[in-house]
Amino acid sequence: MSLTSAAIQSAASDDELFNLLSNELSWVFPPEIQDDPERFLAALPKAPRGLRAMATIHALDVSMSLDDLGWHFLNNNDERLIQETAMGLQELEAKEAADIFLSAWALVKPHMQDIERLQSSAEEPQDFLDSFGIQEKMDPLSERMWALCESCGQFGLMSYWLSYARKHPANCTTDKH
Repeated sequence: MSLTSAAIQSAASDDELFNLLSNELSWVFPPEIQDDPERFLAALPKAPRGLRAMATIHALDVSMSLDDLGWHFLNNNDERLIQETAMGLQELEAKEAADIFLSAWALVKPHMQDIERLQSSAEEPQDFLDSFGIQEKMDPLSERMWALCESCGQFGLMSYWLSYARKHPANCTTDKH
């Protein structure tokens, strides 16, 4: 499959455009790549910059739907992917979301080695977040991000995919038109 600028521009609704972008992302980043951080990181630079940005913020949107920012960093603690997420938010012109995300990352960054060790320990993740005072500091940022996601409507953070694709269709395709 190859998404074109013309297809993006002719999408009649948000749902249609979202489906086009989702299908293209699934083609560029199939499950076997999405599920392997090393392969995913290797595939990112090969993708058009808009699709690269969209792919990197997907996990954050899922985290905000299911958990909060603290848990996002527990579940997504590869600093290369965190950097890609921050760059993705910036590329998609999601300034407020990027600011919140970077503030949250600043809270957990000093604890990244501890977070990595947590993966192989018996310690409860919530106890970890509480013991370092991360959760208390993270809660206001999570509240802001949830409010932002809610204000974005049914697509949450992925609504930035839609506005970006409409504004920069060529950045979301491999076509040269």
